[in-house]
Amino acid sequence: MATAYIRRRALAVLIVAVVWSPFLVAENECVACHKSADFYARYPKLYRYFQEWEASPHGQAGVTCDDCHGGDPAAAAMEEAHEGVMIMTDKRSTLYNQTEPETCGRCHKDKQAQFIQSKHYAALMDDRAAPTCTTCHPAMNRRPDYRFIVLNACRTCHAEGNQDNLPLIADQAEHAFHQLNIAKGFLGWTRLHFESQGWPNTSREQTAELERRYETIVNGVHRFDIQETDDQAAQLLGELRETFEEARQSQSPKGTD
Repeated sequence: MATAYIRRRALAVLIVAVVWSPFLVAENECVACHKSADFYARYPKLYRYFQEWEASPHGQAGVTCDDCHGGDPAAAAMEEAHEGVMIMTDKRSTLYNQTEPETCGRCHKDKQAQFIQSKHYAALMDDRAAPTCTTCHPAMNRRPDYRFIVLNACRTCHAEGNQDNLPLIADQAEHAFHQLNIAKGFLGWTRLHFESQGWPNTSREQTAELERRYETIVNGVHRFDIQETDDQAAQLLGELRETFEEARQSQSPKGTD
């Protein structure tokens, strides 16, 4: 009996392997090299960069070095693997500041579409100093939504004494991002609450609409219209708080506050 069971299990594993084999990808040579002990010994700084990538959203999504930097991920020899890879300050690089929005836009099309409407993008294309994608979203950062990263980037140009007389928007931006972060927390609670109640009435559709609006506001941030973002975040947060209060009241025992 046990032998027959083992045979059936082995056959099942074999079938799965055969079915899925066309979808299996050989290990990326960039990853294989950069994670090795020999690489760590020779290039400790780049090895730490690899570790940051491994734990980053890009690493978790399977976006590897060559997807952004170029090169040949199938080549084991370093010279061949790095053929075509250029430093970011080279205008031919896929990560040159003016080229980066197009590179990132391969995956983040919705955000790219918003960014190209901004004054920042216009300045970037005019070869003037302006932020690009990784200014606010360091490629290996685990939490690109941390407010201090964005605000520090804002203050690089939008600061007292700036010769270009740029508006001081850091405080307004901080308020807008603060409201968005609170709204994200309320959204998480809303989903958990209605899910625990078995999604009564139209709660599933209501929650999906609130989440869609949140994502629309976040994408719109890339136009850098801070006043519009602040107004939209305030409206969404107000509705989420009303939803929270209605749910709280519906769970309160009768006769109590």
